[in-house]
Amino acid sequence: MKNSGWWQMSLAIATVTLSDRGKRRRFITGLLIFIVAYFSLGNWPLDSWLSQGLWRMLIFWGFLALMCLFMILMALFDALAVIGEEKRKLGLTKTCKDEESLQD
Repeated sequence: MKNSGWWQMSLAIATVTLSDRGKRRRFITGLLIFIVAYFSLGNWPLDSWLSQGLWRMLIFWGFLALMCLFMILMALFDALAVIGEEKRKLGLTKTCKDEESLQD
């Protein structure tokens, strides 16, 4: 397949981004800045253009809603990942490596 290289690279980037707390937080911050900039752009410079058509407005606000939902999901994932990381640090849960060594 032609696109399998892009797919593998996308998965690798997602894995690295999601596994590191700092990268997750930078991604969420960047997404928040993008959402605020997009919202500001639609409310002031593009206001007259968006008000000329119902579909323009619906597409604009629909995309903004999807980006907000994605940010909420990323924040939820981050919160759950932090809880899991802290539990592992305290020894309250076993890691996959610990379970594999017990089975051997």
